Amino acid sequence: MRDSIDLPGTSFPERADRLAEIAKDIETTQRHPLLRGGPLPAGSAQRLRDAVNLYLYVTLGANWPDRPIPISDNILEEQADLIGALPNVTPNGLVLPKRETYLAYNHVHAEVVKIFEEAGLHEHVETIFAPINVRLVNGTPSAAIDSRPRASTKYHSDMWAGEPADAIMVFLPVLGDTQNVGVHWVEPVDFPKKFRGPLEDFDEGRALSINARDYDARFRNGDIMLTDPFLIHATQKLKDANRISIDFRFIAKEKAPEDVDIAHHPGLRARDR
Repeated sequence: MRDSIDLPGTSFPERADRLAEIAKDIETTQRHPLLRGGPLPAGSAQRLRDAVNLYLYVTLGANWPDRPIPISDNILEEQADLIGALPNVTPNGLVLPKRETYLAYNHVHAEVVKIFEEAGLHEHVETIFAPINVRLVNGTPSAAIDSRPRASTKYHSDMWAGEPADAIMVFLPVLGDTQNVGVHWVEPVDFPKKFRGPLEDFDEGRALSINARDYDARFRNGDIMLTDPFLIHATQKLKDANRISIDFRFIAKEKAPEDVDIAHHPGLRARDR
């Protein structure tokens, strides 16, 4: 499905065409040149939600074994204080699996694999980045967290964190207040070569978000979203609430002209998680 011609104004038509082709088997309700998104099948969305709820439940139990924690479909809201105190959450919100929780984490991983295959994405993969990231974000601004050089609240391209230019980002919003604790995307007018690689501080590329094309894209639970690394984005913190999402990346078989301008930088992304 090559329909980027119906999306005027992009400076990156080849990249838009590639993303449209990759997303051709997804029921897309959000169509932008460098972003495609739409709802998962209802059963798949529910199984993923259940798996993530179970992972949170097991994680809480592993950290507070003597505290009774009722299992619930609403555990993110009902146990907000304990979830906010979890020691295995990184500054950028990764809920890291541990020895006591790996079985529940692997269950989440298995559900994501099913979704990936249902969406036909496996047909477009050269290599895939694993494991997946289960990401917890609280919407209360924090000077200590949000001012870090590579804080996700700063507008950034994932290339600035070490991802290659042929990486396609996959987002799966799952639980919580994704409206007020979501992600905002903007498409830059240009993407100079000096910004197609890792940056020590995301603020170095801040000028690219100025006068950029705003994407009216919704970060909605139960959706799948695909984005190109030339799309700049930032975590939004508008309310004291939590959300859980999953993200990971794969290298696309299909190549765009700019992909050759950046080398792969394995391992750099892990520096500021």
